[in-house]
Amino acid sequence: MKKTLLLLLLFPLLMFGNMAKPWSDGSEHSVLFGSENASVKRETIDIKLKYNALDRHYFATYTSRYIINSQQKQILPLLFIAINLDENKEIKVNNKISKIIPLDLQNTAYPFIEKSGDQTFVKYDDAHKVYVNQNDLLYFAADLEQGDNIIEVKYDAELTYNTFGFITNYELKYSLAPSKFWKSFGPIDVKLTFGDELEFKESNLGKEKEDKNTLKWTITPQNREDLKIVISEKTSFISKVLLFIQPIGISAIALLAMFVLHLRLMKKNPKKYVMILGILLVPILFYVIYFLSYDLINFSLGKDYTKHGYVLLYVFTYPFLLLIYGLLVWFIYKRRKVKSENLTKT
Repeated sequence: MKKTLLLLLLFPLLMFGNMAKPWSDGSEHSVLFGSENASVKRETIDIKLKYNALDRHYFATYTSRYIINSQQKQILPLLFIAINLDENKEIKVNNKISKIIPLDLQNTAYPFIEKSGDQTFVKYDDAHKVYVNQNDLLYFAADLEQGDNIIEVKYDAELTYNTFGFITNYELKYSLAPSKFWKSFGPIDVKLTFGDELEFKESNLGKEKEDKNTLKWTITPQNREDLKIVISEKTSFISKVLLFIQPIGISAIALLAMFVLHLRLMKKNPKKYVMILGILLVPILFYVIYFLSYDLINFSLGKDYTKHGYVLLYVFTYPFLLLIYGLLVWFIYKRRKVKSENLTKT
């Protein structure tokens, strides 16, 4: 117990597990769950990021266009995962709006829908399944002609984003696992468009083709569980440097500079009060600079305030810094004094 308390005092970041969830969950959605009676020749996913002024975060408008080949004229029931999507949803089959139908989960015989007591899951594979209710599945009947058909699905989705930290990172996820339920599934073209205030960070889609604020990929869904793209707020070069150093780095650099200055003052004026005054002031100034560096980074980002968890817990490390710094300076002071006395004797 004593060791645990000591660690919590020395490293307040360990206590961050008790704070509020550091991210906001986004929507969970997927390609269409299909049938062995038809093939997807190609899918195009057009994603546009838009700013919601009400909650001050971005969301994504998805337009997925499928070219589906059917060997015969048929009505094909289709559905896709639609957890936490906006109310605005539109489905078109061969340019005709298709009605979304409530799915009776209790009397559904889809192989990917699994029931366990009163709960229903959509099963991607043996290791991955998602709990759903009736509102989490968009179900419709596609009236397909023989040959090629076009199905277009459009909706707004929430993005997963962090709620703590200087920069907000947005994560787009889109499950590709249902593609295996089709007779065959061709390549997928992904197009992402965003504004000047955002920048691309990473994806699991391979090398992107870039054209101003538009990124493009062409992938195959086989052996992929999902699509993942990370976008963040754009930052200047100065902000990038400050974010790399972080407040702890800025204050550490300041501590080193103050330490060197303290030693020079002690050398210039070897009186004991110079040593004691520095021991008391330098650790305090370290924490002052540490807290002010948050404002400095926010200023470089053009932000008034950002959340960072229990930052004030760092104050509890002050006695340890005071002790270590004091012992170090006292040791240097004593060595200099002994050396000076030996020179005087000789």
